[in-house]
Amino acid sequence: MNVSDLQTNIHAALRAWHKPGGDLQELLDSLMLVQEQRTAVAADGSPAKLRLAANLVLLDAIEELEKQDHHGAQILRWRFPDNNTIEQVAHRLNVSTHTVNRTQRAAITSLSEIIFAHEQHHREQHAQAVEAFLPPASYRKLFGLESAGDQLLAQILSDQAPWLIALVGIGGIGKTALADAVTRRVITTLAYDEIIWLRIDHHTLTGQSLSPETTLETLLQGIEKRLWPQRVKGKPSQERLLDIRQALKQHRCLIIIDNLESEADTAFLLSHLNDLAQPSKFLITTRTRPAHQAIVYNHHAEELSLANALALIRHHAQDIGISAVSTASDEELGAIYELTGGNPLALKLVVSLLDVLPLGQIRANLLQGKSGPLDEMYRQIFRQTWQTLSPDARLLLQAMPLVAESGALPDYLQAISTLSDSQFWPAIQELRNRSLLEVRGTLLEKRYGIHRLTATFLNADITHWDQDQPA
Repeated sequence: MNVSDLQTNIHAALRAWHKPGGDLQELLDSLMLVQEQRTAVAADGSPAKLRLAANLVLLDAIEELEKQDHHGAQILRWRFPDNNTIEQVAHRLNVSTHTVNRTQRAAITSLSEIIFAHEQHHREQHAQAVEAFLPPASYRKLFGLESAGDQLLAQILSDQAPWLIALVGIGGIGKTALADAVTRRVITTLAYDEIIWLRIDHHTLTGQSLSPETTLETLLQGIEKRLWPQRVKGKPSQERLLDIRQALKQHRCLIIIDNLESEADTAFLLSHLNDLAQPSKFLITTRTRPAHQAIVYNHHAEELSLANALALIRHHAQDIGISAVSTASDEELGAIYELTGGNPLALKLVVSLLDVLPLGQIRANLLQGKSGPLDEMYRQIFRQTWQTLSPDARLLLQAMPLVAESGALPDYLQAISTLSDSQFWPAIQELRNRSLLEVRGTLLEKRYGIHRLTATFLNADITHWDQDQPA
């Protein structure tokens, strides 16, 4: 939306002042200002109330215009709310119709600028309010994902099927980051009445895996909490499901389900979510491609190209203060790409290691471990990283698999790690700089967690790492 297009719509809306209903242009349907007025006065959706909502926005702007251009605001009132012709207004002012037309055009231009400024302010406030419920972005900049982001955005904004969208890829490939970036773009379009981000925790604090049925129930509880925050106590399961289905059918909502892992979870959830969708949509990040018979749009997350991987390496090195890496040649950095491929998490972990180990030693250690298979490559990277951490950072990292995947608050982490204040926050910063700690939660509450891959290798290999000599 720009001021020129808005001016055309505003002129149409002014001309239709006394017309019940009208087309979308005449009703200023694209404006958030108008949509908010409809919530207050047009709950029944009647044509007369829809017209009233648009007129109230125009009247507020005319009142503001009057402070800077009394004469122009007066002409707009006489012409449209008072329903006078150009000739009648000219006669009343004892001027020519040409003069009235010229003043009216200038007044409509000023009116459009006023409404545009208010609309932009409302959109910014709305985006900030919605983004407050998203987890903090785990990236500062994305590389090589412009085309993928555009494709996903087009699918999400489409008002056609499929209603389920799956972002598929291996661990560490950047599915969550891409989903987050696209979601933030969706927010600015105002295409959805509600946007809800939910992250899957696959294990309880006791280490027991959640069943697909429990995962679905947890997701429904999360949706209920966002749609009806005033409910002190959630409804019984069946009533909750019916309420959610009705809400998602009546309102266009986008629900992001992040971090699906197992094929069983993915298949079970997709079979139930299709019944809840339309016009609402679901965006799912998963490691397993949905079955061919599932009605879902699949987008497979690919590894970064060499050029984009080098850009990521330099950016991350600069971000964590390793100047020798950020200024290295393409040939030197290409060695990192040869070791890890274009997996963003692996690239960041190796870059973070370069703060304490030379590239030649990292390369030798990885090759010694036959880094071909992805799991083995990660195991070698995590092992080398563990051996270069301070004792306090090791102690904190050892405690991290005990928290839920959604992360934990600082007080809880400090308690289970037994670190003092003077030990805890430096350890947080060290793990963050080494790409081992993720900041989660929202703008209102920060939580700290680790990537699922990190937890997997910690649980499987940490006892062996403690016995190893430094690499």
